[in-house]
Amino acid sequence: MENNNSAAEEISLDMLKNRLSRSRYEHTLRVLEAALELAEIYDADIGKVKKAAVLHDIAKNLEIEKIKNILRKSTWEIDELEWTLDSVLHAPAGAVIAKTELGIDDYEILEAIRYHTLGHPDMGLTAQIIYAADFIEAGRSFEGLTEIQKIVKENLVEGIYKITSNSIKYHLKLDNPIHSYTNNLRNKFLIKRSDI
Repeated sequence: MENNNSAAEEISLDMLKNRLSRSRYEHTLRVLEAALELAEIYDADIGKVKKAAVLHDIAKNLEIEKIKNILRKSTWEIDELEWTLDSVLHAPAGAVIAKTELGIDDYEILEAIRYHTLGHPDMGLTAQIIYAADFIEAGRSFEGLTEIQKIVKENLVEGIYKITSNSIKYHLKLDNPIHSYTNNLRNKFLIKRSDI
């Protein structure tokens, strides 16, 4: 069984080379590195984290109409606001591809792929790690990144609170809509951090 899992992970990486641009593939490798480090720190399931990290952007380079066609047949709920945010729709589409094309039926892995862009207040540990790793991977560059990278590795609750706060500030500055998933995730972790 162990060998089958390893083979599936290698096939997934090989598949990505054909499905993603070079820069997106390299981003995926950096997310994988960050996610595995966080999985070690927070005692998460390494196999699940690895698969979710490898596959999190599998739909990223698809044309938006193809992504929307995939999502029309999906069981994931896509609300009216999310449907208008083309830049995040690859996340739920990626979860559909992971299940239908690659046969992954582990909810923790699928959830991590589905919510890695907007987050979700009910995310489990694997999804939290992928959400954080995608934000802090070494290729990112924005003011405050080094501090957030440090916080995420010291306290995941505080780290996700900082990530969501940063994301919301960024989108407010651009006068972009804020999805309720991100806002509710921030609120939940704001409360959790005050309980620590």
